[in-house]
Amino acid sequence: MLRHRGEYDYVFWFNNANLPGILLTLLARIPMSVNTDGLEWRRPKWRWPFKAYSFLSSFLICRLCDSLISDARGIQSYYKRMFRKDTHFIPNGSPRVQTVPPERRSVILERYGLEPGRYFLQITRFEPDNLPLDTAVAFRAADLARNGCKLLLVGYKRETPYARQIKATSGSHGILVVNAIYDAEALTVLREDCFCYIHGNSVGGTNPALLEAMASCPRVLAIDTTFSREVLGDTGYFFAPANLAASFRGVLSNPDRSTDMRDRVRTHYRWDAVAESYMRLVEGKPAAYSPDGA
Repeated sequence: MLRHRGEYDYVFWFNNANLPGILLTLLARIPMSVNTDGLEWRRPKWRWPFKAYSFLSSFLICRLCDSLISDARGIQSYYKRMFRKDTHFIPNGSPRVQTVPPERRSVILERYGLEPGRYFLQITRFEPDNLPLDTAVAFRAADLARNGCKLLLVGYKRETPYARQIKATSGSHGILVVNAIYDAEALTVLREDCFCYIHGNSVGGTNPALLEAMASCPRVLAIDTTFSREVLGDTGYFFAPANLAASFRGVLSNPDRSTDMRDRVRTHYRWDAVAESYMRLVEGKPAAYSPDGA
């Protein structure tokens, strides 16, 4: 980096855990901004040494770096309160939803034994802070299989003790656990034809999975956090982990909010406005994210 520093006009770093590279960029005197990402030290999957490293990295970056980015107002407020540091607000953008032919749609649903509007869906990494095991346990406790409902949990990838617990719920009480899916058409169909999407990500900012769900799903039942409410506004439904089973039963009578969610995600989270904000930082200006182009 020192040898080639003249070749770079600007560097963006994502996630404070990249502290060594961030320090090298400072040493090379290359202009940069750091996207702080989520609050990594709050994730249950990490052991205390990494949690301490992540928190210390964030503290040092706040002291040493001039330009920091938060992808949610909640993250921005946290950094102001905890580290006394102002950050630029630049969220993620909303995804482009594919159009899937009807015949392909039928094949995808048949592959998983699903009927349109008769299943709940969660697509997430199988990590404790995303609550996939809590979702499976609550769905079983709600006994929605008796109503003809199913739960599809997508995201099984690595063989961990936690992932094995989730996998063990598959095949009973209407629960189906499947491997991570990277087929964009399949993901679109699963979102559009579900009855309700479950968003359990408890740590982080403007979560891309939540934006994807808002762009495609008829309903979203999200964990009640500052971040979920910031993104969903009044277009979603919310749950407390201790009452998730009751929330499963309650959402059965809740109306479709797909139109409101699509309008919100398209007007508040625009990729071109995101790109413009990043480029303003390169030009030495405030990010001034404005989804309406003002």
